[in-house]
Amino acid sequence: MTVRRLAAPASALAAALLMLAGPASASAARVYHAGSCHADGEYAVCVASGTAYDPTTIHIHVKSSHKGQHVYVAWSVVCVKGTGAGSRSGQYHATTVSNRKISHPYSRPDNCIVAATAQLNGGSYIRVWITYYK
Repeated sequence: MTVRRLAAPASALAAALLMLAGPASASAARVYHAGSCHADGEYAVCVASGTAYDPTTIHIHVKSSHKGQHVYVAWSVVCVKGTGAGSRSGQYHATTVSNRKISHPYSRPDNCIVAATAQLNGGSYIRVWITYYK
């Protein structure tokens, strides 16, 4: 009988905790994919592009078959918000695996067209993909 008396309050407590945790987990950000590409060769070049809808942040990811390879990345983003449009572009050098957040011109754009080009310094396989959060 003691077990039954403890089980009811414990399950009520668990239910209450789940209800408290519900809204927090519902607001968790989801990752969306805007585009990807892959290439191989001595100086492999890869161009990924796509559209990010209602993005809060945009990220460029670069991976090669050999971790730590030097890569050059150039990116461009054009965003629309209402009747306005704006753009940003940039470039950077990194070693793979690279995950970089890029800037866009509006805090909450309606959508953005994103392109990223990556080139390895030396031979191997390269993969580039663009992700974003809403």
